[in-house]
Amino acid sequence: MTLWENQRYLDLLTQARLGQLTRRDVLHRALALSLSSSLIVSLLAACGDDDDDDDDDDGEDSGGAEATASNTPVPVGRETATTAAEEPTPTSGDERNLSDNRTFTMAFTGGVPDVDPQSAYDNQASSMFLAVYEMLLRLKGASTFEYEPMLAVAWESNADLTEFTFTLREGVMFHDGTVCDAQAVKDSLTRFHQMARGPVDVIGRFIDDPATKMEVVDDVTLKFIMSKPEPLFLAAMASEYGPLIVSPAAVEEHKTDEDEWAHEWFSQNMVGTGPYIPVEIEAQERFVLERFADFNGPEHYFDQIIARVVQEGVTRRQLLEAAEVDAVAVLPADDIIALRSVDGVDVVSYDTTQCSWIRLNYARLDRDMREALCWAFPYDDVIEQVLQGLAKKQGPIADTVVGFDPEIELYETDLERARELFDASGYDGEELEYILSEGNADDDAIAQLFQASLAEIDVNLAITRVDRSALIDMAYGDAPPEERPHMMSSGWWPDYNDSYNQLFPNFHPDSAGSNGSNSMFYGNTDVGDLLDRARDAETEEELVDLTSQILQIMILDDPAAVFYAQITRSTMLRSDIRGFTPNGIYIASYNFHEMWREGQ
Repeated sequence: MTLWENQRYLDLLTQARLGQLTRRDVLHRALALSLSSSLIVSLLAACGDDDDDDDDDDGEDSGGAEATASNTPVPVGRETATTAAEEPTPTSGDERNLSDNRTFTMAFTGGVPDVDPQSAYDNQASSMFLAVYEMLLRLKGASTFEYEPMLAVAWESNADLTEFTFTLREGVMFHDGTVCDAQAVKDSLTRFHQMARGPVDVIGRFIDDPATKMEVVDDVTLKFIMSKPEPLFLAAMASEYGPLIVSPAAVEEHKTDEDEWAHEWFSQNMVGTGPYIPVEIEAQERFVLERFADFNGPEHYFDQIIARVVQEGVTRRQLLEAAEVDAVAVLPADDIIALRSVDGVDVVSYDTTQCSWIRLNYARLDRDMREALCWAFPYDDVIEQVLQGLAKKQGPIADTVVGFDPEIELYETDLERARELFDASGYDGEELEYILSEGNADDDAIAQLFQASLAEIDVNLAITRVDRSALIDMAYGDAPPEERPHMMSSGWWPDYNDSYNQLFPNFHPDSAGSNGSNSMFYGNTDVGDLLDRARDAETEEELVDLTSQILQIMILDDPAAVFYAQITRSTMLRSDIRGFTPNGIYIASYNFHEMWREGQ
């Protein structure tokens, strides 16, 4: 069996890289799985040089909220041929001191212009989707390769991973009162595939024809039939971007001749099967979700979830300290560090798969200008002064993502080299435009440091700040690159743990405009061809090799962006909010199904 096909190996590899297992744990589990000696050696190498065999087996850490990875349960290896799960049982209220205040309020940094879950590639939107919609399954706890039920209560695959069968929860209703059965799930995923917006590759990578590749076995059983082994299919189905099930009846009711999938209506309305139903949608101000009376899944504690749009970081912090909001997912690094010592606030910091970069307009900036911008960026100042060490210099793929190559070459700041390249490009003093959204002080400070760095070599950088909704509309719209700025602040993490999935939406030529998130129309055809090959990689070695070739082009030969950091994220919560578990894929989202408020 190849490395890529062996998901049990991938489970252990991911946990080893994240530091969730000691070398002793890795050795014992690898032997129990009967892995080969070569695989065991590679797993032990992933643990690093520190031998912590003397640690307690329970893995406890006294580091408080910031040491979340070591305090989370370690996922167990799964059988490759069969994966099944039962409905989780919520902790009894008798075992907890529950508050009567059952409203959870979170602060957003800006508006959310699109709430169609099969279109929006927006983490703020997805944090609501996990309350309003359901996928077939979701990631479990902090793991990026273990799953728990949502719509599906059980799932299994055949031995060669070419068929996946899901058993759905019985009696599921959409918010509009229609039944969600296997046919409805197929119809919804067909819409996702055929509408072909932003996150479509999450399903398109595996399904080329929904009519023949999805089979309704009976009312509660849906089978997926693949053309080849697909070991990452379950991971993709647990993505919070795309495979969420919308009401086919609502699609039928609101479609038009010009909009056969009712996207325009769904962009402002939500109809799912989740535990919460929207009662107020004001894209630029707030969203209010209330308990869905006919939800028949696991019990949820909160009766109401509110998302308030609060653009100013200082205001978000003040509201959190005053207990007027319960959670904030984005604050400047200085505020995050300061809040660690504030009574009544918990700061949960965690490793993520997020990398930050500045997208470079492929049509408006020639190759030498793009490389010059990479040399001119103040990497160390950004990481040390702005991000306060809550990041490390990195390319476009995090070191926790399968396919990462530690040998990739990165830029250092070299203004003289940057000046030479600007001169070679024929740069004539044109003002360059850098666009970013309001409400993120770190992004703003990074832009100003970059502006000052470029000014030293007589390059004028203009910073344009726009409302977050306007930036998202531009990024995922179809305006040609000639009408877009020279640069755009950005960050990304994969929909599931895979380097191909991190790169394809952002840099494949076919992902430009509303087809993905290639908002600066990067058009290198060699990268596109290599990504097409990476899509079908059968071993981890093959994926790493192809990814390395892609990064050689994107970073050095034909620069796509200024890649500068892998981010440590933090979620700030009121101390009475319990049960929150961060996940390096579900970044800035909340596991509402497990969260609750402690009483006084």
